[in-house]
Amino acid sequence: MQATLISTVSKAPPVRRFHAARFAASPEQKGALAPWQVRQLTAHIDANLCATLRTTHLAATVGLSVSHFSRAFKNAVGVPARVYVLRRRVAAACEAMLAGDEALTDIAHAHGFCDQSHFTRAFQMQIGMAPQAWRRSNR
Repeated sequence: MQATLISTVSKAPPVRRFHAARFAASPEQKGALAPWQVRQLTAHIDANLCATLRTTHLAATVGLSVSHFSRAFKNAVGVPARVYVLRRRVAAACEAMLAGDEALTDIAHAHGFCDQSHFTRAFQMQIGMAPQAWRRSNR
């Protein structure tokens, strides 16, 4: 029995694209952002992926305190804001890697990563393989 439990827990779930609209809170859910706030924030994040996106700036975008925003964002989207931003950056970088032959360093910088090693670590954490290997396997 215990061996079965360990083997099922150790298997990693498949990587799926993440989008906040799927996780928008219902109006009766307390402590979550309103659907219009989620739409406004996700649009702002997608438009500014190459910039530094701090929680204080995101909270100010919807007029909330940092602590209330952090709790409400996680309740509405399902993950903290920093994780959501990282996932969106990796997803946008994947699209850029498929669209052209641009160097990984340039793609990393264009999507808000400070250098290629930061991009590689984040990519590997989200996708499960190195960016170059992913690019080769998806062409």
